[in-house]
Order: sequence, then C-alpha cells, then structure tokens
Amino acid sequence: MGLTVKTAVVAAAIASTAVLAAPGTASADPKDGIVSSCAEGMICFFDGHNLTGDVMQLFPVDTPNIGWAWNDRAGSVWNRSGDELCIWTDADYNGRSYLIPAGATQELLFLYDNAVSSFSINQCGG
Repeated sequence: MGLTVKTAVVAAAIASTAVLAAPGTASADPKDGIVSSCAEGMICFFDGHNLTGDVMQLFPVDTPNIGWAWNDRAGSVWNRSGDELCIWTDADYNGRSYLIPAGATQELLFLYDNAVSSFSINQCGG
C-alpha cells in the first residue's frame, strides 16, 4: 500500500513537470507587466527587488538629490534611457558610485540596496 501511494505521488510530480515543460508554451518576459509603470526613455527606481513595489520615474538628467521620499529607498533600477546611469550613495554625487548601462536593469545589493541618494548621466566616478 505504501508503495502505491509513493508511486502516485511520484507520478503526479512527473505529470505536473511535464505540463510546465510542454513544448510550445510561451515564456513570459519578467518585464512585461512592468513596462507600463516605467516609460521608455526614463530611469525607474523600484523600492522592491526584481523591479517590484512602488516606482519613481525620472528623466535622464543629473539629479544631485532624489528627494526625501526616495532617498535610500531603491531596491532595483531599470535604466530605460539611452544613456549610462551612475547611481551614488550620497547626495551631490558623493559616496560610492555604480554604473548601469543604457537599457539595463540592476538589483541593488549590499552597499547599494536602499542607499541611492543621487544619480548622474554619462559620468561615473572620478
């Protein structure tokens, strides 16, 4: 009897895997639902990881202070602009900097998670 239950559980697991891996199924781009909240040409900061949570869209212009509401809040970034984005951990382009290429998304981890205070365009570091 125990073998029958075990066999049924294994068969169910295999069947569910087969359904998930069936040929011809569409794979969704994880950004599909996000595109509407981050317009093309903009820089979008998300307060969650993987482009989740609240979003703030900004034009790609040097911004010495992102404002008190978003200071040290971002968990991920999508640079939908055609320019390189440099995020800074302190206001006025001070502290640690990190370059995010045009069109790229970036998880903000370790020293950069909830630490962005300013950003510059096409210029990063010294």
